[in-house]
Amino acid sequence: MTQDHEYSVIGHSRAVVGRYLGTIAAAVASITVLLLGGVLGIADWLGIELPQVILWPLTAVAIFPFVHWIFNRFVWKWARVVSWLKIPDLNGEWNCQARTLNMDKAVLHEWSGTVTITQTWEKIWVNLRTPQSNSYSEAAALIREPDGCFRLMYRYKNEPKMGEPELATHVGFAELRFAKGLKSAEGDYFNSKGRYTFGTINLRRRRNGHGQAVRQAIS
Repeated sequence: MTQDHEYSVIGHSRAVVGRYLGTIAAAVASITVLLLGGVLGIADWLGIELPQVILWPLTAVAIFPFVHWIFNRFVWKWARVVSWLKIPDLNGEWNCQARTLNMDKAVLHEWSGTVTITQTWEKIWVNLRTPQSNSYSEAAALIREPDGCFRLMYRYKNEPKMGEPELATHVGFAELRFAKGLKSAEGDYFNSKGRYTFGTINLRRRRNGHGQAVRQAIS
């Protein structure tokens, strides 16, 4: 099963953020070298023998992976950083209510499930579980709209569970528009290459551990 994957954010340059992270890594490396050098100097002046420390590996190149990991996993979700990046934090579980339609937009049947979104600054994974099948995203993109809402578009693969002979493995595409506050979303989906259906989706956030301040910062 495919796990988290990269996603694009229209209007957001990760290269620019990367340059900031590189600058931070260089500053951290310089400060660390100065502090260690100062400690060694004081210890030598006091006649205290300390283990020899090789300082040359403490460069920005060595520090950058750590700085990047911290930012990618944690810092990007801080309220002030979210406000600057303009990337919504969609992490959490969402109740899904959907309808399958025909060409006349009449409802063929209704179904429900749970959508779990796992997201970092660089990667995302959208997983939909229903009693009959399991689907997961393979590619995605985010667009910030003029009114401050966000649109998530993603391609997914759906695999039916055992004992579902009427279903077949297929791929599809979903487009969801998240309301301000990131508590709900609505959109459409369509399937192809194994199952030719389409319909509407509505999501409502079930759980969010990041607090109201994060949701308000980006709205």
